[in-house]
Formats: sequence, structure tokens, C-alpha cells
Amino acid sequence: MFNTQTIKEYGYALGFDMVHITTANPFPEAREVIEERIERGLFEGLPWFTAERTEVSCQPDALLPDARSIIALAMVYLTEQPADTTNTHDTPRGRISRYAWGDDYHEIIKPKLQQFAAWLRDYTRAEMGDALETRLFVDTGRMVDRAVAERAGLGWFGKNTNILTKGWGSWVFLAEIVTNLPLQPDRPVKTNCGSCEICLHACPTQALPRPYELDSTRCISFLTIELRGSIPIELRPLMGNLIFGCDICQEVCPVNKVAETRLGLRDRIASLPEEEKHARRTLPLVHVAQRGSVHDEFRPRAMTGSSPALIPLLTLTEEDFRARFRHSPIKRTKRRGLLRNVCVALGNSGDRQAIPALIGALHDQEALIRGHAAWALGQLGGQGQEAHTALLEALEHEQDEEVCKEIRAALAVCSNTRR
Repeated sequence: MFNTQTIKEYGYALGFDMVHITTANPFPEAREVIEERIERGLFEGLPWFTAERTEVSCQPDALLPDARSIIALAMVYLTEQPADTTNTHDTPRGRISRYAWGDDYHEIIKPKLQQFAAWLRDYTRAEMGDALETRLFVDTGRMVDRAVAERAGLGWFGKNTNILTKGWGSWVFLAEIVTNLPLQPDRPVKTNCGSCEICLHACPTQALPRPYELDSTRCISFLTIELRGSIPIELRPLMGNLIFGCDICQEVCPVNKVAETRLGLRDRIASLPEEEKHARRTLPLVHVAQRGSVHDEFRPRAMTGSSPALIPLLTLTEEDFRARFRHSPIKRTKRRGLLRNVCVALGNSGDRQAIPALIGALHDQEALIRGHAAWALGQLGGQGQEAHTALLEALEHEQDEEVCKEIRAALAVCSNTRR
């Protein structure tokens, strides 16, 4: 066995907030659960979630032959809520999931994993020569990352299906290094959610039908990010002003509320003299404090923020979108997906100053955006003639049948609310 403490210390030095070890044994329980939910259609709309993929994901030695251990890593993305826009009511604003406030975590974590793997190769060379093998994962590969995190003792499965860690709740990114190194594994934690079911009842779309089960087809994160087509009409009014992801089931979690309190403690530890930090090395927070109070790369970006004004987003060209979100997770939605979401949020805003911008979106080159702009105008247009007239004119020229259906439905809503 190699010195796992030395390996963990290097992970902390790289900026990871938790570094644990587990074996590379299979994950049969995770495989059984995933396959059962695939059969029930709970992953519909996620075509890569297949039984074949699940079989590989739950079998580490299928990912790396001769795999012996998995280094399970977590990086906290909890940062302060910006104060400059949260109380602004002059224009409708959208909400973005906290993990997307800053830079794309893939771009931050993957180079750290590569650096970690290179260090491991040097650290083990005397005993292993060039025999070390590693596979790196950060959310995009075939790895059941939450099952790994649970078995490694990073945290426990919350009833909202997120991994909850002691101290930082679910405000963490997960990553893994699968390796052929024999390492001493950590033990799973014995903590659980007890009788608490706050998250289940807080979900506006009822995407958590029972504890530990997520219906992806109803999840606002899926609807705003993964879904490529039209958002189901019955779910649109339930989405509020969420335009990228959703944190509701995390925000209401008592464990996460404690984590937000600890954010202040992290600031205080970061300000301690170096000798006092050294004396407190048994505290998990000290590892975090070595680099400062928060991961600066996850703070809200100037071009993104946490609650952007919605109306200006409807004017984004393809070039504008790529430039603004080049290093942001939001680029995943593509322009058409984001503006679709913006239309829904504006339709839910009740703010009639959005009508001119939505009328402009009725003529967007993307049918998906035109259809959702029509829906939004239907929601806002019942008290005046402007939206109704614009919808009638758009119907005369629209050639996409799905958009025509959206326009007709919006006109019906306008007519009903004007009576």
C-alpha cells in the first residue's frame, strides 16, 4: 500500500476540498437502481442513459482493466450571493443555478485531475516504474460518481438524489481518478436524512415523487439544460424565472443551510495567522483556507451573474451568445435553448414591458424560440391589443406547424383573459 495520507494531502494542495479513497469493486446496487428507472422511463430524454452504458459505468474494471482503487474528490462551489441584483425590480430577471455562476467547472477541474495523475506517476515511479494507470472523470464520463462518493465516505445520498457532505452539503462538484494503485479505502459515512422530506415537497414540478428518486422528465434542470425540444406546456408555469438549472431542492435542505453558515466560518479561518492554521490541521476547513475564502473561479462571472436581466438576453445573436458564455456551463444549452428558457421566464413574470422583446422573438430564425415567445405573449397579452395583434400577424407568415400550434394556443389564452 502507498501512503494514502500523502496522496490526500496533494489533492488538498491542488484545491480539492475533500479527498477520499474507495475500492474499484463493482457497484451492483447502483446498476440495479439505474436499470429499473430506465425501464420506467424516468431517464426519457437522456438517450445516453442506456442499460449498456450503466453496465460499464458500474464496473470500474471495464473502465480501466486492473483497476484497484478510486480516488474520490469534491470541490466546493458555494460562493456568496451577489448583492447588486437580488433586490432589483426595475426589470424582470432570471435565476441561474449556483453551479453555473462562475467558470465552467469542467475547465477548472479537469486540468487539476491531469496534474494529480502526473504527480501520482512521479510519486509511484520508484516502486511501479511506468506501470501506473489512471482514468480521469469529471461528470462527463461513464462513472457512477455519486455511488463512488457514497462508498468513499464523501457523503450520503440525500432524498433529493444529490450527495450530501458533512459541512458543505450538496454544494460540491464530484470527480474521480480510477487507478491500478492499491490504496487504503475510507469507510462510508453512517449519516442519512432521517425523516426530513422538505426537498420532496418543495419541488414545484413534483420531480421528486418519492425519496431518493428523481423523475428527470419533470426536473427543471433537465427542462432548461438537457431538453433540446419544446418544454411541455403544463410545466412552463411551474418554472418561474429559472433559465438555467434549478437549486430549489438544495436551497431548502437543512444540511445545505448549515453549509451556507459555514461559508462565513471559512472566511474567518482563511484570515488566521499561518501558525494557527498549521495548529488546526485536523480541521477540514483548514485545507480550504490555505488558498483563500472561496474558489474565486466559481464566483459569479461579470457576463453571467446569478440573476441576469431577461429582456436583453432575447437580443443575443449566435456570436454574442458564444462570446458571452464561452467559459460558462451555460454554453451547454446553446443559444436556442437559453432563449427558449428566457421566453418561458418572461411569460411567467407578469411584466408587460417584456412584450416588445417577445414580439421580436416571434421572428427569430429558430422555430423553438418563436414557439415559446408565442406562449409567453399569450401569458402577458390578455390586457392589451399589442400582443394579440402581433400573434395574428405572425400566424399569417409562420410556416412551421408546431409554432403555428403555439400561436393559436396563445391567441386562445389572450382571448380568454381579455373577456
